[in-house]
Amino acid sequence: MAENALGVGKIILIVDDDYAYCDAMAEILASAGFRTLKANSVEAAVSILAEIAPDIILSDSMMPVADGGILLRIVGSEPRLRDIPVVTVSARAMASDKAEAFAAGASGFLAKPFSAAELLAEIGRQLARKDRKAA
Repeated sequence: MAENALGVGKIILIVDDDYAYCDAMAEILASAGFRTLKANSVEAAVSILAEIAPDIILSDSMMPVADGGILLRIVGSEPRLRDIPVVTVSARAMASDKAEAFAAGASGFLAKPFSAAELLAEIGRQLARKDRKAA
């Protein structure tokens, strides 16, 4: 199946304080062949990023204590991490929310709720963009 080839060897870090949403995204991505890592806070994500540089990060924009904007700043300030695409995932989908995410350094934006097809399409776009930059 072509869809299963999409994620072979690729690691995606999912950062979302909603455990059910985190698990649902991980299930969709695993079915496409991705290896997923899950963090339910920015602090947990930073611990993972200290050990592993994933191919893509999916980050909720609104989380308690530290939000997705803080994670974007952390990733953007680390030379080892700054080329990792970060897709902001948000229940707030106004144009200003998208603009704010992109201004903070997001490379993509998904408005909750989204379909499995939308998630996989966005991941495909991010991987293609990353491959073009590396070439």
